[in-house]
Amino acid sequence: MAYVSLYRKWRPQDFSDIAGQRSVVKTLKNAINMNRIAHAYLFCGPRGTGKTSTAKILSKALNCEEGPTIKPCNECIACTKINNNNSIDVIEIDAASNRGIDEIRELREKVKFSPTEGNYKVYIIDEVHMLTTEAFNALLKTLEEPPDYVIFILATTEPHKLLPTILSRCQRFDFSRLSITDIKERLSYICQREEIEVSENALTTIARNAEGGMRDAISILDQTISFSGSEIKIDDVAAVLGMVGRDVLFKLIKVMNDQDVEAGLKLITKVINEGKDIKQFVNDLVYHLRNLLLVKECQGADKLFDLTDDTCERLKKQAKQLRNSQLLRWVEILNELDYKLKQTNQPRIILEMGIVKLIKPATDKSLTTILDRVTRLEEIVKSGQLVTNKSTKEKVTEEKEISANEITTNDNQGATKKPKEKKQVADSFDEGEVTLEQVKEQWDQVLDYLKSQQIMTLHAVLKHNTQLIKLEDKKLFIRLEKPSDFYKDTLKKGKNTLVKILKKFLGVHLQVKYDFSRSNRRKHKKNDDKNQEVLNHPVVKEAVKKFNGKVVKVEKVN
Repeated sequence: MAYVSLYRKWRPQDFSDIAGQRSVVKTLKNAINMNRIAHAYLFCGPRGTGKTSTAKILSKALNCEEGPTIKPCNECIACTKINNNNSIDVIEIDAASNRGIDEIRELREKVKFSPTEGNYKVYIIDEVHMLTTEAFNALLKTLEEPPDYVIFILATTEPHKLLPTILSRCQRFDFSRLSITDIKERLSYICQREEIEVSENALTTIARNAEGGMRDAISILDQTISFSGSEIKIDDVAAVLGMVGRDVLFKLIKVMNDQDVEAGLKLITKVINEGKDIKQFVNDLVYHLRNLLLVKECQGADKLFDLTDDTCERLKKQAKQLRNSQLLRWVEILNELDYKLKQTNQPRIILEMGIVKLIKPATDKSLTTILDRVTRLEEIVKSGQLVTNKSTKEKVTEEKEISANEITTNDNQGATKKPKEKKQVADSFDEGEVTLEQVKEQWDQVLDYLKSQQIMTLHAVLKHNTQLIKLEDKKLFIRLEKPSDFYKDTLKKGKNTLVKILKKFLGVHLQVKYDFSRSNRRKHKKNDDKNQEVLNHPVVKEAVKKFNGKVVKVEKVN
């Protein structure tokens, strides 16, 4: 007899076998008991969560010789044929390969025929979102008013692609991703029936990597059995999935905290040379960071994950060396890295660049990273390790690599220190002084900050229509290049904001003075040009000559 995959062999046969979808199961069972059978159902949710299985169980419940019943016998002719996929009253249609209007027209013709073996004729249309718009429109009338003996069950992973007219004609059931506990219970049951010995850690790892899909979990289990035989351990699952060992994860976190780029890249090279799956490695690293964060934040965090006591102790020890902001920044970078890995043909290069970004915060200019570095600096300040005398100031600057503009973005975090370690401007800031050149060096950063704070109008005017002209007695003079009352009003209203931001980035309080003279001169020159054009007009010249007079005033008459 040919081998049957475990996910087919152990497909749920009645409502009690369906894992996780309790609200769906309860509603369908009540509908059967109360004889409130709808003519159309929509089952939607992620892959492997039981949509098609539930549709077939509902078909059996309605067509069983003892039915309609919530407990189909699985022994009568109707149940047996549905289980063997050869019932002429339960028709499964793959909309991905039968998506055109001709297939739907054929379905409409066959709907007219009564069931031959059971009580209902059930059409299960899988991946229904793949139907064309014309096919949907052809299905509408039949879906709205089918014969009494016909039931439609539509299944899809992307309900947002369905026409509203289709959605309104169906009872919708949302299938959620399964919890790790639900998946483990089902896998444990299958292993008992298959006489497979499996460790708790191995079951947890399989369930976690299934990402909420029962079919994926059973497929991983099936593959692991082929690899290891009748006894499954955590190492077997790791080998099948291409996972790295926990020692590698602990070592990489230490390398990241020590900011040792060379050691980090060597470790990544070793992982890749061992043939480990890069995407799986990133997922394992994210999960490891999640465990570290839980250990730091939660009392009794051991209960939140299934790990050995030794591993929990190692997590606690490592977590003490890390900050929450640091862990959150790493997770954010890894999530971005995971997305890029799906889009690239060069996963190794993307991974290596991501590791450098994780290890070297100075290469990452995101707000999260800046806030993390500010937090780190605050801790140094509180501990009294920050040296501020002139002889060691330069050394402190090089060690921290924190620029003035990065420090100041921590306003909302309540930062009170504003170190001025950036090498280009540090010396001038010693006495609270700053030059025009130093302001110009920081000007792009000031404009970027305005943009990040959604102060878009002031940002646009300052960037495109102004020029820094001089700095005298802590007064910064800014010239408006183009004549516009709107530009003037914008600059006047935003003056206080600009003063504060300059203080943030430069560490010095500067007054802002606007020079509108150029724009005024342009406006006057424009008016003078128009006046001269009037004075040079032949008629005006002739009038002045004839009356021996002169032009006193030129006015525009509407």
